[in-house]
Amino acid sequence: MLNIKTSFCFFDETGLLRSARDPFFAVGMIKCADPYKLYSKIKTIRDKNHFYDETKWNWIYYKNAPLMNKFIDVFLAEQKVSFSCTIFKKNELDLQKHFSGDLWKAYESFSIIELKGNIRRDETVTVLADDVSTPPNLDFEKHVRDRINKKFGRLAVYGICRVYSKGVELIQLTDLLLEAIIYDFKLKEKLIPKPSKAKQKVLSHLKRTSGISDFAKDVRNSKFNIWIFKPKANLNAKSGP
Repeated sequence: MLNIKTSFCFFDETGLLRSARDPFFAVGMIKCADPYKLYSKIKTIRDKNHFYDETKWNWIYYKNAPLMNKFIDVFLAEQKVSFSCTIFKKNELDLQKHFSGDLWKAYESFSIIELKGNIRRDETVTVLADDVSTPPNLDFEKHVRDRINKKFGRLAVYGICRVYSKGVELIQLTDLLLEAIIYDFKLKEKLIPKPSKAKQKVLSHLKRTSGISDFAKDVRNSKFNIWIFKPKANLNAKSGP
């Protein structure tokens, strides 16, 4: 009998599938067995600096950049905590062909790809996902959970719950890491006319302290699993990933 391990996944996404101006869509998560350890250290930094704004990439400015670096340092130093993401280049995705233009089916499938690829064979996870406004008839949590469990042939995902990220530190930290990686992609492809000096400072710190000089490519080590999705001919709305 397998010795089943349990973990929490703090799940977020960036980019809009419906927007032609957004070249990337990405889903990512922080996975850890004991999230209270990481949360406690983040809270200590917040309390010491009287900082109670959300930890979000889009809200980085000159004064709070050093604190964002501290949050990154805590993540990198914490044992048995990892970050993963799957990045979709929208100019390579034919959503009409594979999902009949149904963006919510695409979002479900992309979420499944990210989760399925980062759950170990001896692991069961509980997922807390940033709340996304979906149609009332879309049972995202059940669909994703059931499809992954069917694929694994066991209880791989215990449950999924969407929550308001403002009250969940580790979803905010996921946002920080995910957006930093996408920012590196955009810089590399010269998609940002006037890059933010504060954001560049945080991105440079992440690269230096993680030892990863380029996030705009596939990366796989004990702390990061970054995958640029390659579309397959068999990806479609009926079978899904």
